[in-house]
Amino acid sequence: MKALAIAVALLTSATSFAQTSPQVEKQPAPDATMEKYRPPPPGQPMPQQPSQQPRHNSGPFVPPNSTGTLVVVSREDLAQRLERLERLLEEIEDRADRDTRSKARKAQEVLESVRRQVADAPLLATVMPRPPPPPPEPMIRPMADGSFQRWHDAIARENFTDDKLRVLNTGLQGNYLLVSQVMRLMERFSFNDDKINVLRAVKSRILDTENNYQLYNAFTFSADKKRAQDILSSR
Repeated sequence: MKALAIAVALLTSATSFAQTSPQVEKQPAPDATMEKYRPPPPGQPMPQQPSQQPRHNSGPFVPPNSTGTLVVVSREDLAQRLERLERLLEEIEDRADRDTRSKARKAQEVLESVRRQVADAPLLATVMPRPPPPPPEPMIRPMADGSFQRWHDAIARENFTDDKLRVLNTGLQGNYLLVSQVMRLMERFSFNDDKINVLRAVKSRILDTENNYQLYNAFTFSADKKRAQDILSSR
């Protein structure tokens, strides 16, 4: 009977071992440093500022037909425990009376089912979910010709400079421009100071910055060209 008690204790410990697994608390990743990006050339992906993403608790994928809590155990270690338990049951069956041998055989049947379950268990890599594909990077493009023309005409219909600048700033929201489009916008303003204000408003929305030098031609005097250069070269 003492051997039977030992066998039952080992079976209980094997079951407990399979149902529990230490969990390691994940440390939160440090927040990414926010940086500013210059818009890329036309047709290139828009630069994304790093942002703090919500953290989700990731774990092994649970098959739809499974019940209970899935844990990670060492197959080799558990198999050794089951083998030791089987030897103890065989010793009990050899020495015990009829009733005890019947109970030992039932215990061996349970033990055999556990052994098959351990042998057939899939590897951890086969039940972990695959990471989702990364989302497509957004593309930025210059303002479409039709939309730009309507915006340009709306600016031209205004009689006062302040009203022109108000329409200009409204149309800039969510849009990007080419240098050739900026040149057309500046033509709607008569005075150099107003053209300088246009440059200040649109400089962060210019995609083909390698062509910024063409904007200097909108000014006659060297001093105004120098002001335009300072604005376009500043960050």
